[in-house]
Amino acid sequence: MDLFNCLELYIKYLKYEKNLSLNSINSYQKDILQFLHFLKGKDINETARINLDIFRGFLKSLDSNNYSNRTIIRKYSSLINFFRFLERNGYIDFQLTQAINVPRKRHRFYSFMSISEMERLFNNLKPENDLEIRDRTILELLYSTGARISEVEGLKTGDIDLENSEIIVTGKGRKQRLVYLNQTAISWIKKYLQVRSKLTCSIKDRYIRDNHLFLNKFGKRLSSRSIRTIVKKYVKKAVIGKNITPHSIRHSFATHLLQEGAGIREIQELLGHENISTTQIYTHLNIKKLKKDYRKFHPRAEAK
Repeated sequence: MDLFNCLELYIKYLKYEKNLSLNSINSYQKDILQFLHFLKGKDINETARINLDIFRGFLKSLDSNNYSNRTIIRKYSSLINFFRFLERNGYIDFQLTQAINVPRKRHRFYSFMSISEMERLFNNLKPENDLEIRDRTILELLYSTGARISEVEGLKTGDIDLENSEIIVTGKGRKQRLVYLNQTAISWIKKYLQVRSKLTCSIKDRYIRDNHLFLNKFGKRLSSRSIRTIVKKYVKKAVIGKNITPHSIRHSFATHLLQEGAGIREIQELLGHENISTTQIYTHLNIKKLKKDYRKFHPRAEAK
């Protein structure tokens, strides 16, 4: 079967049967398209011609282009899932996935901010207009909930329950979960809701009925890209000196909870991790801090 027709069927499968989010589907599609264009460059247009040697050739091309280990593993995962779909539907004649060995993932420590750095970030954002009130609210909500950037982007006004200090977020696989708001975040959300109506008019003063919580200056949903820009702007203003993203604030949220005594299972639930192994990164981060503290405070930690 034609490669690109197979991809089209696979995308429909991810959307309607697996119920994946648009961001996840786009990520899969991007990785698979790279492989299909590699095949096209070798005049391979049919799924029946895919074999282990062809796949190995693709991996060598990734390596020669200096992709990181983490990126290569992600592409492995995307393609293995695609190959399984092809195998189940008879588009590949043999079990290609059984012959593929997934490389070992190298441990990665994520960027995160200390508690004092988080305070500096907030202290350097004293809103002077409606958009800055929105920006402060976004930062407070990210740190209060540990939500993913896509979850914040998708928030709607009806998802907020200020009375019970809760928000419903829609995570990976469109699974919903409750996350919690601290009193500071609640206070800023209330301030933002008071000025949000000013953003629901376009530049032509035409009322826009968009029920997403965070809006841009044209009254439309604020994009993930814009949220990243907002975080970068205020991190730079606060002179944090780290490569901080919205996901870094999520890591800061989890790390600070762990350092203050929260259990790893509770953190898993708050972050919406399906597998506990995904949450284990925070245990490693805390062990790293513990070792540093040991060397700093133990009277015989250093050689005499």
